Amino acid sequence: MNGDAPRPPRGLPFLLLALFVPLGLAALLFWLGGEYDRWNGLRDETDKSFERRVLLIDILSQLRAAESSQRGYVITQDPEFTARYGEWHTGIEQAFAKADRLYRDVPEQRAGFTGLHKLARAKIAEMDEVLRLYATQGPEVARKRVTNGAGKRLMARLQHQLDMVIRDEQRMGDTRAAAYRNRTDMLQRVMWILVAISSLSLAIALLGLWRQRLSQYQIELRGYAAAQRNETILDSTIDPIIIINPSGTIETINKAASKMLGYEPADLARRDFDVMSDIAPGVGSFLDRIGLVDGELKMPYWTDRQVRHQSGRLLPVDIALGVMPLPDGDHIVMSLRDIVQRKRIERLKDDLISTVSHELRTPLTSIVGALALLRLDVGNRLEEEPASLVAIAENNAQRLIRLINDMLDIDRIDSGKLRMTLAPTDLYHVIQRACEDNSSLLRAAGAVLDCTLPDEHLMIQADEERLLQVLTNLMSNAVKAAPEGSRVSVGLRRSADGRRATVYVDDQGPGIPQEFRSRIFGRFERAANDEAAPGTGLGLAIAREIVSQHGGDLWFEDRSGGGTRFAFSLPIMLPLSITRDRLADRDGHVSILICESNPAIARQLQSQLSEEGYTCRVVTSARAAREAIAANGYNLLLLDMALDDADAFQFAREMRRIEGPKSLSILMVSAPVGDDGAPLSLDLIDWIDKPIDPSRLKTAIAASFRHSGIDRPTVLHLDDDQDTLEITASALKGIAYILKATTLAEARALLRVETPHLAILDVHLEKGLGLDLLPDLIDEQGVAIPTIIYSAHDIDMEIAGQIDAILVKSRTSLPDLKATVRRVVATRHAKGGGDDGT
Repeated sequence: MNGDAPRPPRGLPFLLLALFVPLGLAALLFWLGGEYDRWNGLRDETDKSFERRVLLIDILSQLRAAESSQRGYVITQDPEFTARYGEWHTGIEQAFAKADRLYRDVPEQRAGFTGLHKLARAKIAEMDEVLRLYATQGPEVARKRVTNGAGKRLMARLQHQLDMVIRDEQRMGDTRAAAYRNRTDMLQRVMWILVAISSLSLAIALLGLWRQRLSQYQIELRGYAAAQRNETILDSTIDPIIIINPSGTIETINKAASKMLGYEPADLARRDFDVMSDIAPGVGSFLDRIGLVDGELKMPYWTDRQVRHQSGRLLPVDIALGVMPLPDGDHIVMSLRDIVQRKRIERLKDDLISTVSHELRTPLTSIVGALALLRLDVGNRLEEEPASLVAIAENNAQRLIRLINDMLDIDRIDSGKLRMTLAPTDLYHVIQRACEDNSSLLRAAGAVLDCTLPDEHLMIQADEERLLQVLTNLMSNAVKAAPEGSRVSVGLRRSADGRRATVYVDDQGPGIPQEFRSRIFGRFERAANDEAAPGTGLGLAIAREIVSQHGGDLWFEDRSGGGTRFAFSLPIMLPLSITRDRLADRDGHVSILICESNPAIARQLQSQLSEEGYTCRVVTSARAAREAIAANGYNLLLLDMALDDADAFQFAREMRRIEGPKSLSILMVSAPVGDDGAPLSLDLIDWIDKPIDPSRLKTAIAASFRHSGIDRPTVLHLDDDQDTLEITASALKGIAYILKATTLAEARALLRVETPHLAILDVHLEKGLGLDLLPDLIDEQGVAIPTIIYSAHDIDMEIAGQIDAILVKSRTSLPDLKATVRRVVATRHAKGGGDDGT
């Protein structure tokens, strides 16, 4: 239920009240100050009236004392009375002077005081006259003057005048006292009124405060209830939730977050969010770092992140962010999703895919090998219908392998292990090869292939096999979309600036549905009208990843004449002039390239081989070796197993694919512990991916022993799949004697009783690695036995590291490197070679 929005308070009443109250209080204080001054004035007048009365009575008393001293002198002639009379006379004058000052402020009593003052002066004059008569005419005259009663009458008049003045003072004092009392009573009444008003105001204020407090309590109670509901909702949510204020500090966490992170809510309150996560690194405002722009988050969902537990360990999570606008700014509501279980399931899924793919790939490899062998050996003797069935079976087995490869590639993409082996590649030949390889597929679908290529050869850094995979996927999709009898066009063009090459595949199909365009490059995504077609929906996702790792872009667009164009662009490198006539120099000498990262070993190898009459060049990196081979050509590559800039096995595989076994022989070398003897060597003839192509296997073996004089070499074949062993034996029937081994132990047992001329090793066995047998592949003269390696998996750096350790630590006797080189040169690069140019 929605209530009315609260109204903001009006400021004018508060302003008027704020002005009126101080002004009223100031006026009241001003009036009270005036009344207080008047009250003090009345009190001062009363005090002065009392002082004047006291002073007048004192004057009268002094006059009487003076008169007594004057009479005593006249009667007794004692001079002491004369002295006292003088003192009283002086005191009376001083008292009248003081009284005169006191009566200046009371003009209404000034006349009475003036009359009193005159009488006093007359009395003093009378007493002075008596003393003068005493001094001039004698005591008798003075006595007569005293006894005639004039002085007594003056004193009586003085007393009467003093009484009148005192009565006036008393009356005025009573009046002022009454006024003082009245004023006091009035002030008391005013104070009581003020107390009453203040008490009433206080009661009203307290009532208002009580009502306000009660209202505030109700609001707080509702807020508390709402907070309790929110807290209950937060705590009942299974996902950890964290609320972060605009400054980036944590305000609260729910129970799920507390349980996940190991913190109590109070432990994280007001602590910076960086204490538990690094999703907003850098400097500046937290809201800017988190990506909040105009109240909206650029990335509201963060996948596969990490947060820190109180113990310091990192927890994988997905993070969802929301914005909560509050009066003090935008707060961030962060929801965490624990993905430990999901990752465990993904690992199980990946392991399952890997296991299933391997288990499927192994029998499929045998099937494809058997069908290829059947097609090659008896193809001319089969009738048309059986030959067609063999071709159908081989094509479908190859399609199954491609599907399995797609699943493995997606697994490699997820784990970051999809690596490209980049080398200078002619894009012209890649497209030409793709068209040749897929022409039968298009013919079977009833489509016409139009492969339009320019005359120029565009060189790029690329993994040729991966680019072929991209083109195969695009052409396969085009075949599915193209109606029967339509045309599929494949082409290549250079950009206007000459820096990029664009490869395109056009079809004449119905186009990409609008609702499918946004997810066309997603995994397992298939259009609604394509759900019945074969495939996994992984091809475009894999193709985009491959193109991306080549530094290119993959996109699609509608064609003006109907249909769809899929295209990708790649950066062009400067064309390299690759000389193919490089099996020997003009004098027929064999040229050797030494790729060794250790300068001391490189000098040792160069010295030993130069003594044998070979032309040698030294490089220290795989990059330099790749450029030297591309530019100059060499018969033999001595390759260090511990290169700094590349995996030696991957580099050897790359060189084998580019150069082929006829042009370049590869010896992989590694120095033994202590470096006190010749390096260990591996004579690598070829590297073949599963499924094994029988014709390629035959070519590699024939090239290896063309000039050796050995008609039928003995071959040790190590593979844990019995069917692969049988197919290889059939492929080499009449060409070589086969020693079969399914485990390392069996292979080593065979090596103890017979030394083969060549070994074929599967890298990944059920128990161990086939490469572990390399230290044992040494003949009686200490020469490395030529080896062909094949595998359904990519070899990675970790495996390469293990191989290097085995080759260094497992040997008790060192192979004769020079003898190995001599044998390779004699068997594969004899001077004045045959029709293959060797």
